[in-house]
This record gives sequence, structure tokens and C-alpha cells, in this order.
Amino acid sequence: MSHGRNLMTGCRRSALPRPLLGPLLAVLVLLSACGISLPESGPVHETGKVSAGHHDAGFELDPRPPTPGAIPSEIVAGFLDAMQATPLQTTTARHYLSKELASSWNPQEETITYGDKSTPHGTRKVTVDLAGANRLDRQGAWDGPVPPAQSRLAFELVREQGEWRISSAPNALVVPVSWFESRFTQASLYYFDSTGRMLVPTPVFIPRGDQFATALVRDLLRPPDRKLAGVVRTFLPTGVGEGLSVPVSADGVAQVDLTGDLGEQSKSSIRLMFAQLAWTLRQDDEIRSIRLTIDGRPVYPGAGPALVPVGGFEQYDPTGYSASDGVWALRDGVVVTYNADRKFVPVAGGWGSGSHAVRSLAVSITGDRAAAVTADGRHVLLGSLYATGTVHPTPVRGQDLLRPAWDYAGRLWLVDRTRTGAAVSYLQGGRLQRVRIPGITGHDVQTFLVSRDGTRLVAVVRDHGRTVVVASRLHADTGGRVERGGRAFAISNPAEGGSRIEGIAWHSTTSVVVLQQLSREALLQILPVDGSAAAFSAATLTVGARVVALVGSPADNAVLYVETASGRLIDFSGHARTIRGQQVSAITYVG
Repeated sequence: MSHGRNLMTGCRRSALPRPLLGPLLAVLVLLSACGISLPESGPVHETGKVSAGHHDAGFELDPRPPTPGAIPSEIVAGFLDAMQATPLQTTTARHYLSKELASSWNPQEETITYGDKSTPHGTRKVTVDLAGANRLDRQGAWDGPVPPAQSRLAFELVREQGEWRISSAPNALVVPVSWFESRFTQASLYYFDSTGRMLVPTPVFIPRGDQFATALVRDLLRPPDRKLAGVVRTFLPTGVGEGLSVPVSADGVAQVDLTGDLGEQSKSSIRLMFAQLAWTLRQDDEIRSIRLTIDGRPVYPGAGPALVPVGGFEQYDPTGYSASDGVWALRDGVVVTYNADRKFVPVAGGWGSGSHAVRSLAVSITGDRAAAVTADGRHVLLGSLYATGTVHPTPVRGQDLLRPAWDYAGRLWLVDRTRTGAAVSYLQGGRLQRVRIPGITGHDVQTFLVSRDGTRLVAVVRDHGRTVVVASRLHADTGGRVERGGRAFAISNPAEGGSRIEGIAWHSTTSVVVLQQLSREALLQILPVDGSAAAFSAATLTVGARVVALVGSPADNAVLYVETASGRLIDFSGHARTIRGQQVSAITYVG
């Protein structure tokens, strides 16, 4: 079951500008451009990988400085145009500012993208109205739409040496979404969860080109946004990245020279600091190792060499260190696993014998335990998959329990569809802990997922005949006790009742696959968990069959399957295997 996640096709490669999409998303767009949909037949084969192309920064654009005698509206228009310089620079844009503002203007505070803008209007105060505006924070993390009341930009102007110059402007990079999409790519900054045991990827948008590595480290050195308090933590010191540049040598060594005081750091903290750097910088295909100095002093974990490979620190893998890559299912109340002969066979533990009246299945990250909801939806059974022992009931008592989900800490997440709406909780150490999540608690939840790092909950919520996919960040203390969920926000556009969202599955650590069943075909979409699909078109693909389930995993080497009503498993390359006759249900990866 270890097939690559991407594919190559026989159609001509289309020159589609999709730097914001991950490898498989780019492939899905390519398939769509070639007019291809997934059939319901064909063999399974190993597939290839597609490069993200982080160093292709797009064609150069050298904006003009202010024209002598330009009127205020022309100065503002020129200033906005100058922010589109490629390679990215703001030197020309500062020529449009007064001397005082030029020294204090900070476009790194945030980025505002827009679909369209009005013609600048005014004299000493010039205004510009933005349409379809969205905001990203100073680290490049998606911050959502700009409220209509804030979509008017105001610029104040003064005369300096007989020429109009801008004396007041937003501290932001303000650019068209089309320009942004062709010059930025989505990557992740890697922090740790609240316990410091597992890395947590945080999606951000990073400028493409030669400064890709510099931008990654610069943003990683900034403290996580306050709204992530209790969700992630960093072991990197702050205030040490002044004037940072990260050159990459021909043999793939990233030189990270920081300035400032590292302070007293334990060997463990230094190791975690390197884990963040390594996982963040490994996204640059050119980087093989890191050399770190602070104030000219070499820093490295333990007694190891000064060069630290970016491919290490696998024990902090956000998909779970030593996580099982197996596939499981239910058959006549018995848990079965998919073997090398492409057959489902009973497991050896308590779940592998007898007949348990259950309807859904969740397997722990390490693949040693399974939990299942009873057929009446009111109870949860728990048992070993491989050791001897019995399947036993848990203290859970519900009304209509959805399929559970496990995270790396052994928390078993539960959503109960009560008469008053969804109730979210997790079971750990035999104790049930209730978690309130605004936007999910008390709502009509259809299905849900929890990330393996235990920091995200994604759910399909139905409201007034429409379904929408929402996400929440889970806040925990340093001991791992989850205290609350952040307010859920939409990561999909609402689907009308006639084509409601019927399933979701993990596609990567930062994206999910969404299923909508149309009249004669199924529509699949890849959505990033940060909600940025609201501005950037989601990749879509159709399956020419009725799809009853998605089988997905965030692991890189896991293939995404759809299960059809006719009893076939189809992977994203359009190849299928028949499971009809094996009488299995609730097919799942771990988590």
C-alpha cells in the first residue's frame, strides 16, 4: 500500500501558474486541464513526484520611480504599482514616500491581496477601494478576508521640494492576488506542540526565488502569533535575526548566522531548536544541511558535527514517529488488515476474533489499538490489535457517536450528535474530558477529523440545508491537557443541499480532501486547513462513480483512495482494485 502520492500522465504538461498548490494539487489541476476524470477501472502502479519549484520567482518587473510633476492620484497609483517589483523589493516604493515615512514604513507587518481596485481619488487625502481583499499576517499566515469597512485605503500627501509625496500609508504590502499567486508559494513553519513532543506545521506564504530559505528562517524566528498560544511553542530565541540572510552553497549547506544572545539553553532545547530549523528548511529542495552560528559562535546539537542534516529529527514527525502505514477495516464485527496479497485478514488481537456489533473504526497512530462505535451509536469499545486480550467497553455514553479519531498522545477524540447539537470530548487514561469549540459545539456536525499532532480539529457542519468544512485550533497546557478549541472558521465555501459535502479525509498535514457526490459523479477538492482556498482556487477532480467513502492519510507515502458503491478502491491515478466479495466496511488508515 506504499504508493507515491503524485502521478504522471500522458497528456501534454500545461503551463499553469500554480505555485500555491502542493504537488498533488498541481497534478489535479493538470488532469483537469487535460479533460481527465477518474475512471472506475485499471491497475495500481507506483507513481512519481512533482517538484514545487520554489526558486522560480516569475518574470522580472522593475517599477518606475515617481515622475516629476505627478499629481497625488498618480503618486498613489505609482506607489501601489511599485510594490509589485520582482524580485521582491520595496526600494522603489519608498521613493513615493515622504522622507519621514520612508524611514518608518514597514510593509512586512502584513500583506493585503486584492482582486481589483478603484482609481485613486483625492488630493491631499487620496483613497483607493479594494475589492476581494484578503489579509496575511507578518509571518505570511492566512488571516482571512478584509472586512468591507476596512477595504478603503487612505493615503495622506504632502509637498517636498515641490513634489507630492505620501506622508501616511498602511504598513502593508498591498498587491493584486494574481501577482501574489505567481510569486509566492505556500510552505510551513514548524513549531512544537504545547508539550514539546511533536512538530506542528503552520502554513504560511513565502516569496519564491533565491530568498526562499532566508524568508523561511526569518519568519520562523518571529514569535508565533498570540492566537496560537497554547497551540504551538517555539524553542528558537527571538530577536536574533536582525539583517538575516541564509545563503545556500553549491553543495546544499544553508548558512544561518544569527546575532544576539542565545541565553542559557539546555542540550534538549538546542536539539528541538535544530528540529524546527531542519524541518522548515528541508522544504527547499536545494538544502541538504545547516550550519548555525550565533554571534559568530558555532552551535550544534550534542557532540555532533557543525553540519546538521535537514533529513534528521524524524522522531518529531508531525505524522507520527513510527506511525503505522497499514490499512484496516471491519468485516462482520472483526477488525481486518490489508496484507501484501491484497486481501483483508483478521488481526491477531482481541479485535480479530468473535463478532462485535460496531459500525465505525479508528486505529491508534502506532497501530496497536482500535476503538469502534457500537451499532447503536451509544458506546465505544476499545481493544488491542496484536496483543492477546479482550475488547472492553469504555466509560463513553453517547446518543449518536461519530467515527472517533486518535492523535499521537493517545487521546481518542469523540463527537456525539446529541439532541442539542454536537458535544466534543476526548478519552485518555480512562477519563473523558469535554472540550468546548465555538462553531462546532452545539452544531449539526456530520463528520470530523483530528490532526495527528493533536492541534487541529476539522469538521463538516450542516446548517440550514448547506454544508461547510470548518477548522479549529486546539489549545492545551504544557502537560498535554486540551483546555479548549478556538472558534471554528470556514475552510470551504458552503455547499448547497443538492450537492452537500459528504466526506473528508487528510491529504497532508496541512490539507484535507473533500467529497461532494453529484448526480452521476463525485467531486473531490483539496482544501488547505488555513482557509486560503477562499482566495485561491481549490484543485478539483471528478470520479465517474458513486463514492461512499474517502480513505486518506497525512503521511507523504500514503495513497488517497476513494471507495465506490460498486465495491472498488480507486487511487488518484485512476487505477482500481476490487474489494467486492471481501465484505469490508469502515476502511481506514491510523488516526
